[in-house]
Amino acid sequence: SVGAADSGALGVAVAATAATGAGEGEAVLPLIGLALIVTSVVVGGTWLARDVPGIIKELLRMVGDWAAVHEVTRRVDCKPWGLDKTFTILQDHATTTPAEDPLCSWAPVPGRRYEFGLSLWNGALALSRSLIERRASLSSGSFGKGRSVLELGCGQALVAMVVHELFPDLCRIVATDGSSDVLMAAEANVLANLGPETNKLELAVLSWSQAEDMERILSLNGGRPYDVILGADITYMEEHDELVRTIVAMSHDSTEVWITHEPRRRATEPLVERLRQEFRTVEETSQVLTRQETGRIDEVAVLTWYCTGKIAS
Repeated sequence: SVGAADSGALGVAVAATAATGAGEGEAVLPLIGLALIVTSVVVGGTWLARDVPGIIKELLRMVGDWAAVHEVTRRVDCKPWGLDKTFTILQDHATTTPAEDPLCSWAPVPGRRYEFGLSLWNGALALSRSLIERRASLSSGSFGKGRSVLELGCGQALVAMVVHELFPDLCRIVATDGSSDVLMAAEANVLANLGPETNKLELAVLSWSQAEDMERILSLNGGRPYDVILGADITYMEEHDELVRTIVAMSHDSTEVWITHEPRRRATEPLVERLRQEFRTVEETSQVLTRQETGRIDEVAVLTWYCTGKIAS
């Protein structure tokens, strides 16, 4: 009948229209995906282009830091600071200790263990510069005749050597480190820079908060606490309790403590708070090392904490 024919025709038309719509939808989907991809590329490219200078600068800084630490020989010219002396520090990069439990995953020599103390760090440069620039006042005070100086975590002993050259009237300088391998390298550097006549400068193993080690270090000073305690870049770990306990054990009521720290990713507030629990005065200052001083691409800011007035325990 005519009605049935009309209905059939209408159904065909509707089906054709639906098919056409579906086909158009399928054709639009790839265009939408392409538009999203192009938008992502444009937005990402814009973001990347904006940050490229900063990314390149950070990469160069990281490469510079790595190169400065891993340079075989570092020369530290102290003349601009006021000491007519250039120290040559030979930096070994691996000890003879097997790397079964390496301190760093990037130990440069397979089968050997990397030690931080085999490299020269900015904290040592900053502390050396501070002592040299204050030479006149320190010579008549805490670094004067008959005084004793203890360095913790000495690494390659630059600070101890600077103290040796600056203050000839000291009765004793003891430079300590927790690694005997580090001290072997430090001994070679001391001999190369100061010669064999270094009776006032001793190198000794000291693992922080170890009673036997601390007793032995005190015995080197006649059983007495030290007048000055120095530490350069020894605060890079998050836990500082053993360090502070060692400082306190080696101190008397008038001991002066100097600690330098190159800020990295860890907060310093817990350490400062811990020091204030043990000393009446904790002064914080900052200095900037130049690119020439550090051998890096950028200047480096270094903090110094000067602690006095040990609180009796």
